Amino acid sequence: MLGEIIEVVTKLFEFSDRLQQAEVEKRQKIADYFRTIEKCLRESTEKLKKQEKPIYEWAKLTVYADSLTKHEVNELSKLSERLSELLNEATKNTTKNEDLQSITESLAGTFGGLAEVVNTNLVISNGEGKNPRKIPRKKFILMAAGSLGLTATAGWLAGQRTPYIQWKMATCFGENAKKLIIYNAPKMVCDRIREMTDGNFIIDLDTSGQIQTEQILENVNEGKIQCGYSGIYYTKELYRPLFFGGAIPFGLNPQEQSAWLYYKKQPNDELTFIQKIYEEIGLNVIPFPAGATGAQTGGWFNKEINSIADFNGLTMRIPGLGADILAEFGVKSDKKLLGQPIGIDQIANELATKTIQAAEWIGPYDDLQLGLHKVAKYYYYPGWWEPSTTFDVQVNKDAWKNLPSKYQEIFKTACFETYLAILTQYDLKNSEALQEIRQLENSGKLKVLRFSDEILQTAAAKTKYLLDFYASGNNTFREVYEEWKRFKAQIRDWSKLNQI
Repeated sequence: MLGEIIEVVTKLFEFSDRLQQAEVEKRQKIADYFRTIEKCLRESTEKLKKQEKPIYEWAKLTVYADSLTKHEVNELSKLSERLSELLNEATKNTTKNEDLQSITESLAGTFGGLAEVVNTNLVISNGEGKNPRKIPRKKFILMAAGSLGLTATAGWLAGQRTPYIQWKMATCFGENAKKLIIYNAPKMVCDRIREMTDGNFIIDLDTSGQIQTEQILENVNEGKIQCGYSGIYYTKELYRPLFFGGAIPFGLNPQEQSAWLYYKKQPNDELTFIQKIYEEIGLNVIPFPAGATGAQTGGWFNKEINSIADFNGLTMRIPGLGADILAEFGVKSDKKLLGQPIGIDQIANELATKTIQAAEWIGPYDDLQLGLHKVAKYYYYPGWWEPSTTFDVQVNKDAWKNLPSKYQEIFKTACFETYLAILTQYDLKNSEALQEIRQLENSGKLKVLRFSDEILQTAAAKTKYLLDFYASGNNTFREVYEEWKRFKAQIRDWSKLNQI
């Protein structure tokens, strides 16, 4: 049985020679076909590990054999069909489940390697010629015959490529955010993962922007998509503890926030403290920081805000805990007024038509891209409600566990790189854009103003009151809040020591 399987796979490798000269489109089609079979075989292995016989998965191989109908690939279809028959026979005749696992796992690697062979110049030859990238056919057959028959082949192929995996990611940033720095973050993650896996871990990114932040979290939690990109702007009380992974008014500065996001209570913990919060509230989700805005500004107003009383009666585009605090001063958020957040590209228009009288986004660069400086004269700082905002890639925990460990490390690296890259871009471009705003200020077109001490002190006291209130009614919120306060006090002591 093993000998016949080796023979079929060897013929498939020989068949790849013919594809080497085929046009790119045809080779891609065959490569995708091989990866489909690889996926089916990996699913078979998982079933075998559970002591289940994958009759259904192997029957699918026969169906896949019918998917290529052109004359040039008829032979390939027949070989795939024969392979399916052999595997079904093995199900009936092989008594050792471990042997079947070895066969299917090795075959999965083999088909992954076939996909790579088709897409590169790595071909099986007759041993003639001097091309150093060609593997002599005799050598390949000897490799295939080693150990359990296919294990050596799989080992050889493992050195040539990595398994093919395809995920879906939704992002809360649609095409209307295309001019903004943060828009690029999810694509950066997907691109880096694709590059580091040689195109074998693909994440299809949905940039329609039709799914809001809370829905993205829930879709990932339910496994409807493998991952999503968003900020932590939720309304459900259940999700309030998660705010500590995003932005807390009068909270940590950007450097301190980075330390907090990667903080573990015990050095050997698998998950960070923030990641464990998701687990504690029952979410089947692991978050990975993948973008940060750094310090933000206080937003654009159509009148001067000299005291807390000046907030009363305003309608403002603002999300999250900042909206909750300003509500205490008589501010209505856009979400409360309209039932949903104002679209990013509509903020300036709503300010111009006075549907809202104030709006905050992120900082100078993005704000200029949105044209907010053209419709409001008063630009305030600091953005005390979001001193260091973080955006995450949220990953379904089951999907994460099914990733090879190598891909998990690549995924974490891509997110970390993106986190630093986005934070760096905001610092650089905000500093440049601020000079443009200063020029507009010098020409009398707008005013850059600092919130008064009275406003900052009153807002800080109200923030503490609100956080204490939330903690009194939610055990998880209280637990996280206490740890966050302890962490803040400790790292702030260090931060102050280094101030010049």
